[in-house]
Amino acid sequence: MNLMRMMYKTATLLVVVFAFVACDDEYSTVGGEIIENTSDLELEEVEVTAYSKKINSVQTNNLGNHLLGVYNHPIYGQTTASILTQISLPTQNPTFGTEPELDSVVLTIPYFNTEADSDEDGNITYALDSVYGNTPIKISIQESNYYLRDLDPDADFQDSQRYYSDEQDLFEQNLTGEVIYENDNFLPSNQAIVSYEENDQGEQDTIASGPALRIKLPTAYFQEKIIEKEGSGVLSNNNNFKNYLRGMFIKAEPKEEDGTMIFFNLNKESGAGIELFYTNEVETTNDDGGTDTIRRRRQYKLDLGSTIVNSFKGEYPGDILQAIEESNAEAGAEKLFLNGGEGSMAVIELFQDEEQIEALKEKDWLINEVNLNFYVDKSFVSEMNEYNRLYLYDLDNGRLLADLSFARNFVQDFNSAQPLNSLTSFSKILKDASNDEPVGYKINLTQHVTNILEDDAENVRLGLVLVDNINNVFLDRRDGPITPLQSGVRGLDDIETIPSEVITTPEGTVLHGNLSNDEEKRLKLRIYYTEIK
Repeated sequence: MNLMRMMYKTATLLVVVFAFVACDDEYSTVGGEIIENTSDLELEEVEVTAYSKKINSVQTNNLGNHLLGVYNHPIYGQTTASILTQISLPTQNPTFGTEPELDSVVLTIPYFNTEADSDEDGNITYALDSVYGNTPIKISIQESNYYLRDLDPDADFQDSQRYYSDEQDLFEQNLTGEVIYENDNFLPSNQAIVSYEENDQGEQDTIASGPALRIKLPTAYFQEKIIEKEGSGVLSNNNNFKNYLRGMFIKAEPKEEDGTMIFFNLNKESGAGIELFYTNEVETTNDDGGTDTIRRRRQYKLDLGSTIVNSFKGEYPGDILQAIEESNAEAGAEKLFLNGGEGSMAVIELFQDEEQIEALKEKDWLINEVNLNFYVDKSFVSEMNEYNRLYLYDLDNGRLLADLSFARNFVQDFNSAQPLNSLTSFSKILKDASNDEPVGYKINLTQHVTNILEDDAENVRLGLVLVDNINNVFLDRRDGPITPLQSGVRGLDDIETIPSEVITTPEGTVLHGNLSNDEEKRLKLRIYYTEIK
């Protein structure tokens, strides 16, 4: 690269930084978002190819959070999410004392929630987050005899075992014993959980905590499975225990066409687990100096995990499937169908071939900004959800794009506390300037395209998905590299991974593609530049 072109590239970088700082939400004044003097700013629109892909099987045992329930999307139909989870011992060789007797067993999985105003009695009230729908569903729990391995025998036990979203039939074939819990009319509650714990003085303390899925399980089952196994080999370590009690299958089923889907964290750090409340005999000294035998309250908590698998059931409507199947890599598509879970995504191909790239390289341009504007198809989507974001990534290599890294490291608009306002220099909501209504999404590709044209970076395919929280598409290490969080895909020759965050996003949308009948909303690569004089 000669000195003059290097100077131009440096100028481009400075202009891009200014663009990120100065940008606003009005899609009708894009030029004004980049530089103050737009008299020399020009626009080149480049035809792209975009098409949808249906994802039928995706890895779900590497997720940080999970879904449980039933969700009926107005476009993509009904999806049911169930959970197979291991049970783990918090301590090896637990002892339960003399003559232990179980009083109760409770499964607890906290809901994501925010504190609201206090009620008239001064009690804290809560609003549930990440709950989709409000119609009762059926939930049941049964012991699983399916062994969840840590390592893959087909890879000589060198790789972690992958479990997939479409394996529910296999899991259900390996259920054992009777159903230990069943509720035909389940709805999540936003009420605080009140419990009681015995303090050091033997008195009962009242403990209040946030809302949670809280289910009473049969004591006889856990008396036999856990309490009576004290001292046996099955409780001596977690390897033995996980082979003995191989897991619990929490199954959701629809009662009606609609339902309720809940977004959970089942890790022990969240407070999730199975608590065994029991009493045992202890000897105490009475006032006369003698010995009395009394029963003392105790508790023991089993953890969920370390392997947790989400399974999904559901079918797309026939017309949506047909539209996805008719889109292709040669021509593209009129509409792009994005849906989370075991859903669908879009593939974006920016440049047709090396000849097109070389022709762009020959132009004497100072690139100010490059973007893709995705407009929601209002014939399918009546109301756009502003809480969702588009995420674009390197599909061929499963990597982050340079523009996201630039936003996080250079612009520094990553906001861990407010995901809706995070990384907006890379991905943001487009709004109509006349009424401030959301109309679509904007993805900034300035760094990515500049790297292709200036540094001969590979013209990779790009993957487009809809996510609830853009902060969760990568692992952010303080003062360190950021690592994409991806999950494996099977059944597709040309897609190996997708962002894990999309799997736990139960919502979807429809966008105008590169063949849209609405020319103003047709997907194109927009390059804003000034001529080098």
